[in-house]
Amino acid sequence: MAGYIGKIENFNDGIEQWTSCTERLEQYFAVNEINNDKRVPALLSLIGGKTCALLRNLTTPDKPKDKSYEDIVKVLKEHLSPAPLLIPKQRNVKIDNKFVEIEVDTGSALSIIPKKEFDQMFPNRKLDSTDVILRTFSGEKFKPLGVTAVNVNYNDQIEILSLYVVQKGGGILFGRDWLRKIRLDWSKINKVSVENVNVKTKELLDQHASVFSDNIGCVKGIKGNLIMKDNVKPVFMKARPIPYALRPKVEQELDRLEEEGIISKVPTSEWATPIVPVVKKSGGVRICGDFKVTINQQLQVDQYPLPRIDDIFASLSGGENFSKIDLRQAYLQLEMNEESKKYLTINTHRGLYQYSRMLFGVASAPAIWQKTIDQILQGLTGVQCILDDMVITVKNDREHLVKLDKVMKRLEMYNLSVN
Repeated sequence: MAGYIGKIENFNDGIEQWTSCTERLEQYFAVNEINNDKRVPALLSLIGGKTCALLRNLTTPDKPKDKSYEDIVKVLKEHLSPAPLLIPKQRNVKIDNKFVEIEVDTGSALSIIPKKEFDQMFPNRKLDSTDVILRTFSGEKFKPLGVTAVNVNYNDQIEILSLYVVQKGGGILFGRDWLRKIRLDWSKINKVSVENVNVKTKELLDQHASVFSDNIGCVKGIKGNLIMKDNVKPVFMKARPIPYALRPKVEQELDRLEEEGIISKVPTSEWATPIVPVVKKSGGVRICGDFKVTINQQLQVDQYPLPRIDDIFASLSGGENFSKIDLRQAYLQLEMNEESKKYLTINTHRGLYQYSRMLFGVASAPAIWQKTIDQILQGLTGVQCILDDMVITVKNDREHLVKLDKVMKRLEMYNLSVN
């Protein structure tokens, strides 16, 4: 969209979550002062053809352009970023006058049945074709064998619903499509509960108060390294104009980052990346570099793998107590080596600043950070971290406190801070 500040890349569910994309869209709309009347056309123009095709399938028979912005975001969020999976429970459901044990799975977008069970329940029924593409828990895509309409009866609620047939599976799944039509007795279904912070937990957190400092930490003993392709040519981009309404906030954020030693002013540089100010919910500004027009094209991007969701759940299996820790602006806690800092120079209306830390927008950042946090947490069982989100699990309260204490000590050892 010519004449606008910044650029929105097409949404790719293999790279980011839908919630992350909507945050980028909200900030893009804010910084470019796109009003509510134009949000739907802008959204449909920016998310890309693949996501638009998915949206058309999800909103059929309605057209996406006839939906509100909030409705579109909600529909895509429910499909692409479902709520955390509840502990699956078996329910007795009547399907075409047959009582069936069916597993409630909020992580499944559609209700499915393996072919073996389908043939036993409906030996002479023919399937209708479908263009739906499903994705397994670990990310592989596959197409159902077909779909059939069934009469579903649960607690005197009767609906005609679609049931998708797949080649293999672990049982019949009651997915989110049925959950939108059939109300379950959730009060009788066990859920993962969040316990109040007890006295011992509070004492433990107080012992490690430095981890909860308002300042951004700086990893001890590990530095990031950007590796460029051979024979790269420096790219120097001019500073982009900043809306006058945002200038005071941008300058305030620059001053804060400089005070914390994260950026420093430099008189000259061969490399310079323009900034994109992103307005946060708090009203402040996050300064992002538009590195896709400078170093990202010339980086040898690290191929260190991010953890697979199914591997994470496998490693956390058997746990009954859980804690979640959110690292404070994780990338900014990793100092870069001297050679890499020159590539992280930003060009602002106040001149050139050079980052001493890794920051969001650099193509190698996710892999470099994941490798760093894996090294920091090495040897701690029952602990998993994807980028800035850490999960800790054990079997009881006593073990939980012991494990939490070990994690806090490890974070203190490496000078990391959390929210």
